[in-house]
Amino acid sequence: MNLKSLLLLGLASATSAHFILEVPPSIGFDDDNLGLAPCGGIDQTNRTGGTQTNWPKKGGPIGLVTTHAHAVWEFRASVVPFTNNWVNLSPNITQTAGLGSVCFSNIPGPSNPFWYGRKGVIQIIQHGGHGGSLYQCAFVKFKRYGPAITVNPETCFNDTSIALEWGNPAEEHEH
Repeated sequence: MNLKSLLLLGLASATSAHFILEVPPSIGFDDDNLGLAPCGGIDQTNRTGGTQTNWPKKGGPIGLVTTHAHAVWEFRASVVPFTNNWVNLSPNITQTAGLGSVCFSNIPGPSNPFWYGRKGVIQIIQHGGHGGSLYQCAFVKFKRYGPAITVNPETCFNDTSIALEWGNPAEEHEH
C-alpha cells in the first residue's frame, strides 16, 4: 500500500472520508457533501481552474482511493450544457474486498457522435460502504479518435487487497 493510501486510511478513522478521485483529476472534494448528487456538492458547470482531460471513445483509466472494502462503482457522463442528462459508460463494477488504491483501467467514452469534441463531465458513484451513494466528478473533453488513455502504474493501480467483479446483477441503482 502506498503512503497516500496509508495517510487516507488513517484520516478515515478520524473523519468520514469515503473515496478520493485521483485519475482523472477531481473537479473538487468536499467530504461533508460527497453524498450530494451529481458531483459531491461541487458545481460541475464551473470549469474555472479545473483540469480537463481529453477522453477518447476508446476510454481511459479511473483511479481512486477508497476507505470502504465493499461497494458498487458506477461511471456515468454528461455533456455541457446538458449536465443533468447522464449516460452509463460501463457496467457497474462491484468491489468485494480491499481498502486503498483502486484502478478501473479502461472506462470507455460515450458512443454518441454528438458528444465528440464537446466538454463534459465524468461522474463516479460509490454505492454502499456506508449505506448510501457518494459522488465525485472530473472535467473531460470527449474525443472520437485516438487510442485509449494508457494507464500510468504510478498513479493508477490496485492495492493487493482489492478484489473487483464486473456488474452487480442483484442490485440496480436509480438516480
